[in-house]
Amino acid sequence: MTRLIAATLVIVCALAVGFAQEKPPVLGRGSSTLPFEVTAVDGKPAWIVTGRGTVYVEDLLGGLANATSLRVSFTARAAESRRAALGYLAPDSGMTLKSEQIPAFVSELLAGQGLTIVGFTQGNARVARIDEAASLSTLVTDAELAKINDAEWVALNLSLVNASVGMSNLLHIYKGANVTAYDYPGGVLIYGPAERVRTTARLLRELDKTGVGSITVRTYDLPEGVKADNARLILSGLFPNDTTEVKQMDSGVSVVSRSTPRVVVVAAPVGNRLIVRASISDHTMVTQALAAMK
Repeated sequence: MTRLIAATLVIVCALAVGFAQEKPPVLGRGSSTLPFEVTAVDGKPAWIVTGRGTVYVEDLLGGLANATSLRVSFTARAAESRRAALGYLAPDSGMTLKSEQIPAFVSELLAGQGLTIVGFTQGNARVARIDEAASLSTLVTDAELAKINDAEWVALNLSLVNASVGMSNLLHIYKGANVTAYDYPGGVLIYGPAERVRTTARLLRELDKTGVGSITVRTYDLPEGVKADNARLILSGLFPNDTTEVKQMDSGVSVVSRSTPRVVVVAAPVGNRLIVRASISDHTMVTQALAAMK
């Protein structure tokens, strides 16, 4: 009898082990821990953020997935930071974030770890390092840019009539604001969050409209009694040669000074006249200076 009971126990244990091995493994968890109150506004998910605290990257993104019904994935480099803690600060009375405001808030917090979200307006939010987001951004037209969520990363090809390499100094300033801009003959390619891209494009269009970046060559007949060599010396003294270029580098800020002629003035080989190479705005100053020599 004792042997029968022992044999039965062995069989039961073997079956239990077999069933345990056949049970599918647990691959993840179906909930995220958010330090925010989850509510609804106009029938859509919303967050109430109160006071100060921290939240893990993966918990924040789990909350984003729940609030927007988006699937969220990581690039290989961004996945290294999924358990990083992010700090936030809000009024003690609390602030309500509607469904359409949540991605921008999430993006702002992720920036604290050098991360951002790309493609969430296309149905798939992808978490990437900021320095690799440009390659994942969506190419948009002006009309699409005007309607897209402020936090979405986009690429805009902006055509400029008066564009020149002189605008590159201005574009380097925007790199500190998560915007990457590359100028080429006839235009600029801008990458970044839609809100920043709109601002950059608006400024470049204004500069292009006034012709600040356009370099032209003009000939000036000199007033009677004014010699070309004397006028050339006077004009050269009115425009500084030293230029300072500030670039935002990965390791900090680089300041480079160069001695570059802002305005090139030469005496024409025939007649009492000058040949001047300058921007449109500087040509205006040249005309005023020559008029003052009369």
